[in-house]
Amino acid sequence: MSAERKTLEQRIAMVIRLLASDKDGEIIAAVNALKRTLASAGTDLNGLAHGVENLGKGISNEERKKIWDTAVQHTENRLHGADEFIDSSGKPSWQSVALYCQRNKHRLNVKHHNFIDKVASQTVYNREPTEPMHKYLFSLFLQLGGKII
Repeated sequence: MSAERKTLEQRIAMVIRLLASDKDGEIIAAVNALKRTLASAGTDLNGLAHGVENLGKGISNEERKKIWDTAVQHTENRLHGADEFIDSSGKPSWQSVALYCQRNKHRLNVKHHNFIDKVASQTVYNREPTEPMHKYLFSLFLQLGGKII
């Protein structure tokens, strides 16, 4: 049987408890273990201190939106490979960009939704958007974190 994997919080708590040792060597080892544990979570001692300072405080809507957008972008990157939007010319195809924008339109201002839906519906019939529509579509794609190489 394999041991159940501990959560980040459990691992941090376990390492902090090691700091209570009366042996200097164990304390130094615990500090180094704490740094490694935090690094594996993408943070450091300053991040831990920030978390402790803000215990019990709610996060602002702006921070919540930033966290959400970062998570969504990370998920998109994992679900779609780097070449997901690239056509044979090395640039993103308008069809892929339109469908990406439609999947993520909730992250944009509502005023863009009808345009995105209209362009995405044109993918079914392979109707090329006009040049101004292309520019508008690609500007929205960039706002959503898309990259044009």
